[in-house]
Amino acid sequence: MKRFLFLCMWGLGMNVSGQSSFQIDHGPYLQEMRQDGVTVVFHTSKSSFSKLEVRKRGSSASQSYYETAHGLRNADAQFFKIRTEDLKAGTEYEYRICTKEVKSFQPYKVVFGDSLTSKWYSFKTIDPHQKGASIFITSDIHNRPELLEKLLRYCDYQTCTSFFYAGDMMNYMEKSSNENPFSAFIDTSVKLFASSVPFEVVRGNHETRGNLARTFPSYFPKSDGKVYGSYLLGDVMVVMLDCGEDKADSHPVYAGFTDYSAYRVEQRKWLEALVKSKEYKKARYHIVICHFPLAIPEEEVKKNVFWGWKEVRDTFLPLLNKADVDLLVSGHTHRFFYHAPNTVENSFPMLEQGYDSAVRLDLSDGKISMKVVNKDGKEIYDKTLKIK
Repeated sequence: MKRFLFLCMWGLGMNVSGQSSFQIDHGPYLQEMRQDGVTVVFHTSKSSFSKLEVRKRGSSASQSYYETAHGLRNADAQFFKIRTEDLKAGTEYEYRICTKEVKSFQPYKVVFGDSLTSKWYSFKTIDPHQKGASIFITSDIHNRPELLEKLLRYCDYQTCTSFFYAGDMMNYMEKSSNENPFSAFIDTSVKLFASSVPFEVVRGNHETRGNLARTFPSYFPKSDGKVYGSYLLGDVMVVMLDCGEDKADSHPVYAGFTDYSAYRVEQRKWLEALVKSKEYKKARYHIVICHFPLAIPEEEVKKNVFWGWKEVRDTFLPLLNKADVDLLVSGHTHRFFYHAPNTVENSFPMLEQGYDSAVRLDLSDGKISMKVVNKDGKEIYDKTLKIK
């Protein structure tokens, strides 16, 4: 009987006039798209109870999904990360958000307020038979959402199949009215594409700074809880490495709050297993994205300040040199630079970009076409690589 009353109360509130101040104020945006599922992330303007309804395109039958942990559905909250599961690969789906304001949450009494249902959005799960990809990558936007939008448009984002942000999309992860992950780049991504096509964020050192830094994984959730990871997009393997900070853990500015040296050892063990896996070996293309370049200018080495950056290079470069990498893309230095193979102890090409630029990669027929554009829309680099 209680279940029946709750469902009736939910249904009664679904059609609310546009005058209500209760709304989905950020999102929805997609994260961690796989062959069998995706995570939908959104934020409501007031505390609420929310669910997703998902259906195959063209079907009227839908399934409901909730964010659930330890037997409890997320409720009286504003931030939701709802994972869909058991979907079919390479299939088009539609989803919508149903949410109800929670005005009062007591042990034996819940008072609901306004409710709303979003429009239907669409997405397509990863197709294991997909050949090639068109990938947008930028970094070092540093809280300039208007620049991000320009770069996306210059790279013809509507024809891109994947989007990766290679770190330092913000200056700091802070509780500030002037800067937060939504206003810095998430809202812009939602405006253009992210409700239907996911973006993935490779953490930069600036995202490790500030009083919101430890909440980073909640904005960009992964099923395994990690920040680093990999995606097999058809025959394209994309590896996302998490560099951490560029100075030593002992540096006074970190106040003893960091332990990136141990974290890099953990990550190296994961990477060693990944490059030996069937999933990695069956991919035709191998792209690595990390915030720090795995080449350090000699003048920076002499300063002996960026110990963390050097440790990243020394930890990952020898392993990647044996991993049939076709291209590594990074940011951090606020410059454009292309490192040909075998120029800085590297067996594969490496591209530094970011701050005022973005790169579009078009992978097809055993080739990788790289086009780098700057903030004025000018193409500053164009090169085609033949994979090994």
